[in-house]
Amino acid sequence: MSFCVDLVSEDSFYENITLGITKVLESDSRISNVVVERRPPCDRVALSNWEQRHSAALPEDLRNFYASTDGFELSWRYKYSADEILSVGSIRVNALNDLCLTSALKDLLDFSLTRANSGPRPVLNTKSKVFELDNCRNIGKVCLIYTGGCWSIWLATREGSWGWLAHSFTHYFRMALVHLGLPGWQAAFANLPLIPWAEQLFLLLAPHLLEKTENEQNVISTSNETGFNHIDPTIFKTSVRHHKNTSRPSNP
Repeated sequence: MSFCVDLVSEDSFYENITLGITKVLESDSRISNVVVERRPPCDRVALSNWEQRHSAALPEDLRNFYASTDGFELSWRYKYSADEILSVGSIRVNALNDLCLTSALKDLLDFSLTRANSGPRPVLNTKSKVFELDNCRNIGKVCLIYTGGCWSIWLATREGSWGWLAHSFTHYFRMALVHLGLPGWQAAFANLPLIPWAEQLFLLLAPHLLEKTENEQNVISTSNETGFNHIDPTIFKTSVRHHKNTSRPSNP
């Protein structure tokens, strides 16, 4: 029996999983310091240990993601004025060890039940598991929820509101790229209120992302997808990433 191992350079790997979004950001003169943090992949033992510890098998696309990189973080800064550059953009996925169960979200769900017209919310039972995929910069938490053998991704805000985001990690990650990592994009997608300064940034940098349709709550509108490709989930199945720069001498 033979098998083939793909060799992919680090540069090529990150270019593929970000769909070239760094070039889009760097083409805007108001945006600077576009940085993608490069992380090693998780090995099979770490992945198996996580699944045993939490008695849950990771979704295939998320498992392949962690087998390619132990979490993800892309950040960028925005020149708000001649003298002020702000840390604005962020796309983040917790490292495997930080993908942990949290009981506080159950309390938040109970709190949302006391609110009138609080909108859609996940249905949890005693066998449900809620993992923190990302701490959404003081807006709330992006939650990976496991219920009855099914996974889904939701935004839980500090005010007790819930917003559905995606049925798969690949879909969620692609949405983060489409929304450029703008602050609170998850709330904008889920038809929840944006904080005023975040809305200003949307209007300045990507006003088309605020265009709403009656059916946009569960799908990304066609106009929002213009200029972006679909993520190929197989990029998360890379067995080996070759550090092509390791053999080069460092500059003095």
